[in-house]
Amino acid sequence: MTVLLFLLAVGAVISGCGTDGTDAGEPPSRELEVGVLYEQGAPLYDMVHTIGAGLEHDTTGARVRYTFNNTAARPAIETRMLAGNALDVDLVFDGMDANTFDWVDGGFLMDLSDAMAEPRPDGSRWQDDFHPLFRRSMTYKGRIYAAPEQVVLHLLHYNQGLFDAWGLQPPTTWEQLLQLCEVIEAKGVAPIAVSGQVNFYVGMWFDHLLQQQAGADAVHDHLYANPSIPLAEDPRALRAAQQMHALREKGYLIDGWEGTDFTTTQIYFFQGRAAMILMGSWLMTEMKDSIPPDFHLGVAPFPQVEGAAEAAAYFGRVLSWSVSAHTQEPALAVEYVRRLTSRRAAEIRARDLGAISPVAGAPMPDGVHGIERVLTGADDAEFIYYNYGVTSARFGLADAWYNPLVEMWLGRHTPEQALREIDANLVAVRAQRGAGK
Repeated sequence: MTVLLFLLAVGAVISGCGTDGTDAGEPPSRELEVGVLYEQGAPLYDMVHTIGAGLEHDTTGARVRYTFNNTAARPAIETRMLAGNALDVDLVFDGMDANTFDWVDGGFLMDLSDAMAEPRPDGSRWQDDFHPLFRRSMTYKGRIYAAPEQVVLHLLHYNQGLFDAWGLQPPTTWEQLLQLCEVIEAKGVAPIAVSGQVNFYVGMWFDHLLQQQAGADAVHDHLYANPSIPLAEDPRALRAAQQMHALREKGYLIDGWEGTDFTTTQIYFFQGRAAMILMGSWLMTEMKDSIPPDFHLGVAPFPQVEGAAEAAAYFGRVLSWSVSAHTQEPALAVEYVRRLTSRRAAEIRARDLGAISPVAGAPMPDGVHGIERVLTGADDAEFIYYNYGVTSARFGLADAWYNPLVEMWLGRHTPEQALREIDANLVAVRAQRGAGK
């Protein structure tokens, strides 16, 4: 699954030095507990450990411990935060995800604004290292609470080998995508791989199309506020649903998609059974060691819908690290985050792990056709938190939003029926929100 499907592991608490038998001549231990998203032995874990080891080497008495803090671990990690025993460094905040703002409002996170603005000897500042597209993810109410480490983007991944053999280019417009699907289907290959067992992998097609037709603000109104009109009465939403539905109606989806899980779907793509898959760029990092050596991967942004009201936005997430407001080692924690998000670390992640960096001008991963052009001209583009944050929202918002779209692709709903069901679901979610206040 994505890099955001996490493993639970809580480290043992290590007591301080001094009266526990430590030699009186030794410097006191300065312990730092940092979150890590991967199991020991994984390449990304090893890189984090290398950064911690460097900090230990350069700082007298420093000791860094690593605690798994991914999705399955979040309940335990957040219980610790509420109890006053937070990780010193954690991935807990995103300035584009309103579901994380309570951690700032509750006083749990350190304000990094001063550290980010401090001039270096060459006059540059930490905050200037990052691409403008991703700076919004760092901030809340004009202050900085996180430093970005890597970026995941929704990208149209395609089989470069097949495209080259057939003389095809990745689509830049929706009409080109449909024409491309027609050509690919005639070759006996499924145009699009998708997992019907993961509703947001289906629904991300609608997310992108609706953003272009209606704009992100209108979508957020439906999801998190009170829209002026229901989706079913909005012609922009109907156009987006109809465009998505056309992929199913024209037979462009891989056979058996309805019951296929995400891992199998990705394997089918790398086996050449489908030519394209809309997926997060985590596909490049998670499957790096499983991609056949003769497979050539290409990526492109989601195509632009001709005549749409909005330019195609970037959807994704910035993995950003925050420092606990209650850490006993604030300077050490900030220095760890500074090293984790440095240009040097970005270069290593791109080279060895295939990760996209938020550092401006950092190299893109090697061996992926088109990746170097993904962020070209993106300084003024719109960046939207992937899935509009619904997968981390409460009250079943993800199922309310995405399940009717799955039903539409299964042939059980027309586009109009799917939108009406989403509207009804959202009314129920809003009622639960109101009751929960």
